[in-house]
Amino acid sequence: MNFGKMTVRSNPIRKIFSRFFPKRYFSEGRDSHGWDFLNESQKKDLAFKYLAKGELALLQGNLGALPLFETASQLAEGNPEIWYRQGLAFFEYGSEEGKEKALLLASKHFKWATQLDPTFCDAYIAWGNTLLQLGKCYCEHHFHVEAKEKYEKAISLSEGRSSDVLAELYWDYGIVWTELAAHSGEALDVKLAIEAFQTSRKLQSHPSPEFLQNCGKAHLEMGLLINDSRLYFEAVQYLIQALDLSPHYFDGWETLAEVYSQLYLNTVDEKYITKASHAFTQAVKISTRNSDTWLSWAQILAESGRVNRDIRQLRQSVENCARAYTLDAKNPLIIAQWVESLSWLGDITGRLDLLIEAEQKIQKASEEYVDDPDLWHAYGVNLLCFGKYYEDGDYFEMAIEKLQYGLSIDRTSAEHWHTLALVHKLYADITLHEDLLERANRFFSRAIDLKPSCPSLIFDAAITLLQFSELTQDLPSLQKAIFHLETLLQSHKEVVIHNPEWLVEYGKCLEWLSEFSLEETHLFRALDVFSHVLLIDPDFPGMHYRMAQCNTLLGHQTGETDFYKRAIHFFRLAVRQDEENEQVWLDWGLCLMHLATHTMDPTLSHALYTDAEQKVVKAGKLGSPAAHYSLACLYSLLDRTDEAMNFIHKALSSKTLPPLDEMLEDEWLENLRITETFAQFLNALETKLQTREQ
Repeated sequence: MNFGKMTVRSNPIRKIFSRFFPKRYFSEGRDSHGWDFLNESQKKDLAFKYLAKGELALLQGNLGALPLFETASQLAEGNPEIWYRQGLAFFEYGSEEGKEKALLLASKHFKWATQLDPTFCDAYIAWGNTLLQLGKCYCEHHFHVEAKEKYEKAISLSEGRSSDVLAELYWDYGIVWTELAAHSGEALDVKLAIEAFQTSRKLQSHPSPEFLQNCGKAHLEMGLLINDSRLYFEAVQYLIQALDLSPHYFDGWETLAEVYSQLYLNTVDEKYITKASHAFTQAVKISTRNSDTWLSWAQILAESGRVNRDIRQLRQSVENCARAYTLDAKNPLIIAQWVESLSWLGDITGRLDLLIEAEQKIQKASEEYVDDPDLWHAYGVNLLCFGKYYEDGDYFEMAIEKLQYGLSIDRTSAEHWHTLALVHKLYADITLHEDLLERANRFFSRAIDLKPSCPSLIFDAAITLLQFSELTQDLPSLQKAIFHLETLLQSHKEVVIHNPEWLVEYGKCLEWLSEFSLEETHLFRALDVFSHVLLIDPDFPGMHYRMAQCNTLLGHQTGETDFYKRAIHFFRLAVRQDEENEQVWLDWGLCLMHLATHTMDPTLSHALYTDAEQKVVKAGKLGSPAAHYSLACLYSLLDRTDEAMNFIHKALSSKTLPPLDEMLEDEWLENLRITETFAQFLNALETKLQTREQ
């Protein structure tokens, strides 16, 4: 091919070299006048000889290659192959650590080669590779944009190229799209990366582990962006293939661990924690000093340990954080996770020393890295756990302050919004302030908007909505809670067996819904749900009691004594499980009283009242203040009005007496209300209330 003179003359090559390398390496440049007697063919042959010597020298790290390249360029300045091969040599040289500036020189050479031959496909490929490497070295986005353009130009010129060349080209094209996606955060960019990888895969007969890992990583990133677990499963397939080919491939194990971690977060299926830990174990065996791997492992263990209140996992998370810290003591993410893991462990074990240790770490780190939002999140978690330990609202208020500061730095963190919501819920647990629950619900909504496929987040939001509904009699909040729980149960059927508490809260929602609608169907559904919980875990705390309550409510709504009898059966099981629960004894007694009022047989009715008396008295001995009023009702039903009046006074003293209008409408107090003693008590009570109002 006959190439014309290039626009960049030979003389400036020395000037270009001098920008990157000391002048001493090319001060003895050759004078082109000594070559005038050579014809063009001879000059070309001589140029390639100098080029080959220069390539060998640079391969050995010898910058004596520079004058040889300069001579080759002067001999055949219009030959694109000369510039292309020099570019390749500088690319190889610049790929070594500390020599990255040579990549800029390589890029210039490929530019000159393509100016001389605009159809030079290999030069465009090499130019794209160089720009891609420059982007990774200098973390500058424009290099990746330019690399993409060069690959696209190469693709347009690639007709007739071999499958191997095309496979490599599309592989590189996919890599640059993943880099662009990391900058843009756009799912479309990851989609284009996956499409490029798929094109490359079709052209390969034996894909390498590195290629398969890139495919798996791209599917992982797409899964993170669109919250689709199917992409994680595809990623797993690619990564397993890569590890089958290369069992000691660190990047493969690390990425596989990340995928399994995300699958756990999306499904709360404990088998993925086991798989993730296995992959992390293999990764740290291969590279024991990679702090990021130890940190990632600690993070997923901490999340599972927090959700499941698993002491063993939290302890291992703490140990992994300590290991990561020895490798990179200046990484605030490591300190943040260490603080969180210690705090949750202290919360679950009730160990104040762990909370104090975490507090000391976060106080020091937050002063050193004041603008790191993850540290402020960890600070909030630590104070949250202090608040739970002391049941002190001041700690919750301080936690809110720290979390809000973290959100002022980064408002896109679902974890921050989630924890802020939890703090408000826990604060409401000790104050019963509905405004705190209302704010918690709002913060949960923000978190779900940012992370819509996180089961633990959705569950926490649901139980807070239920609590708000119970406190405020708000039906829409209850309906939202039911929607969240039904979404969980429908989307994660396979892991319900590991999360029976989802069913428990769903049953409680249905039970509460029945009180709004007075429809028996909701109670029957609740009973089915609670029965399913007992199939999963026959000893689940409080389940027999809840079934007793449901049957009691059905007795109230239907008037059928069979439901009270079933309730009594479950009350009996409930006290076997928890003999010191005064509320169970009290409600058992009340259920017996209801059954007695529906019984026509006087002998049986008397026996039921006697049994009820024993149960309510037992509740009173265990500390139930409501037992006084219940005994007053019982003795009124038995027409033992003097004893009934005595317990009315005790209920008044213990401040458990219901409002006057309720007492006047209570059918069980009918015998007492017709007595002169009660009338006098009522007049005295009304006078006292009027005096207070004045």
